[in-house]
Amino acid sequence: MSDENKMLVILVVVLVFAMVTYLAFINPPLGIALGIGVAVATLVWVVLRDK
Repeated sequence: MSDENKMLVILVVVLVFAMVTYLAFINPPLGIALGIGVAVATLVWVVLRDK
């Protein structure tokens, strides 16, 4: 993976984390649900990327 792609992945991860954290403070059940959804999507992405 090139350095540009790594930076893009890091930027997306930070932005998603910030949005989920913000929503969790406003509406905790929604934040928890989004956090779980992001975790599952990340796990699926990691598993499929390795194949």
